Amino acid sequence: MARVIKALAGIAAIGLAAVLLPAVILPAAGPAQSARVVFAKTPDPADLPEGLSIESWDGHFAVLQGVDAAAARRLYAWGALIVYPIRPSGCIPAAA
Repeated sequence: MARVIKALAGIAAIGLAAVLLPAVILPAAGPAQSARVVFAKTPDPADLPEGLSIESWDGHFAVLQGVDAAAARRLYAWGALIVYPIRPSGCIPAAA
C-alpha cells in the first residue's frame, strides 16, 4: 500500500512540475511574447495591466500578447494563478 501511495505521489509531482515549469521559465524566456493565463476568478478585462493585449478570453483562461517577466509579475499581482509562455515549437529558444 505504501508503494502505491509513493507511486501516486510521484506521478502527481511530475504532473505538477509539467504544469508549473513553464511559469518558472517565463522570466528567463527573453522578450515579450504570447502567454496563457489562468485566473481563479473572472477579472475585469478593462483593468488588464498596461501594455498587454488580449488574443482570447473566456473568463478563467486568457491568451495575452506582450507578456514578459515584468508583465507576468503584474498578472500574478492582479490575481492570475499561472502565467506560462506559448511557443510554436514548444521549446525554449536557443541563446544566440
